Amino acid sequence: MRGFLIAGTNSGIGKTTVSMGLMACFENVSPFKTGPDYIDGKFHEYVTGNKSYNLDYFLMGEDGIRESFLKHTENFAIVEGVMGLYDGMDNSLDNGSSAHTARILNLPVILVVDGKGKSTSIAAQVMGYVNFDRRVNVAGVIINRISSEKTYKILKEAVERYCNTKCFGYIPELKEVSVSSRHLGLMQAHEVKDLKEKIEFLKNEIKKTVDIQGIYKVSEFIPNYSLKNLFFYNKNKYKGLRIGIAKDSAFSFYYNDNIEFLQNTGAEIVYFSPLMDKKIPENINMLYFGGGYPEIYSEELSKNISMINSVKDFYNKGGVIYGECGGFIYLSDKLITFFGKEYSFVGLTGNIIEMREKLDIARFGYINIEYKENIYGRGHEFHYSKIKKEGEERKEFKIEKPNGRKWECGFSSKNLLCGYPHIHFFKSSGIIFDLMDRALKNKEKM
Repeated sequence: MRGFLIAGTNSGIGKTTVSMGLMACFENVSPFKTGPDYIDGKFHEYVTGNKSYNLDYFLMGEDGIRESFLKHTENFAIVEGVMGLYDGMDNSLDNGSSAHTARILNLPVILVVDGKGKSTSIAAQVMGYVNFDRRVNVAGVIINRISSEKTYKILKEAVERYCNTKCFGYIPELKEVSVSSRHLGLMQAHEVKDLKEKIEFLKNEIKKTVDIQGIYKVSEFIPNYSLKNLFFYNKNKYKGLRIGIAKDSAFSFYYNDNIEFLQNTGAEIVYFSPLMDKKIPENINMLYFGGGYPEIYSEELSKNISMINSVKDFYNKGGVIYGECGGFIYLSDKLITFFGKEYSFVGLTGNIIEMREKLDIARFGYINIEYKENIYGRGHEFHYSKIKKEGEERKEFKIEKPNGRKWECGFSSKNLLCGYPHIHFFKSSGIIFDLMDRALKNKEKM
C-alpha cells in the first residue's frame, strides 16, 4: 500500500494547508483526519472528491482505526494529523496522537516544521522529533513559511547533515491561500467562495518547491494488520427502517463511518434540510440531528415554522429523535445568540441555550458515557454555548472525563434523546441500537 501521515511540530504549523496541497498533487487520494475534527475533512473531500474519514483512538480503538483505514483506502492514503506529532490525551505514547496513529497503521510520517527565525537549531528540533520515539517512522520533513530558496538550502543542509532525515522541500508564506476561521475552527469548505482557486494556486506552488516524487517513493508501507469486518451487523434486523438525517449548512457534523454504520445494519438513510425543506421526509421512523452551526442560521431555522411543526408532530406521534450538540440546540426551546437575540426552535426539551464568546472548557474534550445504567459509549464535547435554563426532562447520560470529572447530560423525553455529546458508533453502538430498536418497534406497531 501507499500513503503517509502529515504531522506537525505543533498546532498552527500549517498541517491543513500542506495536507490540502499534497492531496491535490496526487491522484485518487483517500483522505483521513486524526482526531474528532469535523471541519478539516470537508476540505479534504473538496480537494480529493472522496469522502474523508476520522481516525480517533479514543472514539474508535486501534481495531476501529485499522478497520476504517483499510476499508476506505483505495489507491493512495493521506492522513492529516492533529496538534503536534506526539500530542494526545495524556503524556503517554499510546495517547491517540498523530504518532500513535501512525504506529497503529504502520504509516510513514512527513513532518511539517516551521522555518521562520531558525538556522542550525532547526536540526536540533527535527532530531528531537525523530528520536523521541524511534518506533515512529519519520520519513522526511517539509519546511513551512520559508522566505526564500536560499534560506531553505541553509535549513535543509542542517537537517540532512545532523539528523539523517531527508528534506522534501519547502513552502513559502502563502497569504493567498489563507482561510478565515470562526469559533469552531476554519470556515466550512462550502463557505469559502474562492476555494477552488486557492487550492489550484497552492497545488502549483507546492509542485515548484516540494519533491512530490520523493514523497511518493517513501510512501510505500506494509500494513501489519488485515480487514476484520468488525462493524458489520445483521443487515436484515433493521431492513426497512428509514432514518431521516438533517444535513445542510446548519447541520453538517457527521462522521462518515457513522452514516455507513447505520447503512450496514440495513437501515435506509434519507437526508433533509431543516433550513430549506418544509417538512421531514415521508415514512420516516427515526430522525438524527447532528452538530453544526444552528446559531449562524438561527433566523432561517426559526422562521421555518412548517419544518418545526413537522418535527413536533413526529415527536408527538412517538417518533424516535436523536440530537447531538447543534441538533440538541435546535430541538431545545430557545437560543440566545452572541448578540443577545432570542430565537424559538422546536421546543422539545424545555431548555434555553445561550451562546458564549469562549469555549466551555469545563465540558471540553473526550468523555465516557454510561447510558441507562448498563450501556456504555464514548464521545466528545466542544461547544461555545451553555444551558441558561433547563427543562424538566430526565438526563440519561452519566458522563465522566478521563480526568475523573463527572456530570449528567442526555435529555430524554418519550422517544427523544439529545445533548451536547458527539458520539462515534464504533464504541457507542449500544446507544444507537437502543434508539433503532425503539424505532423498529414503533414501525411494527404502525
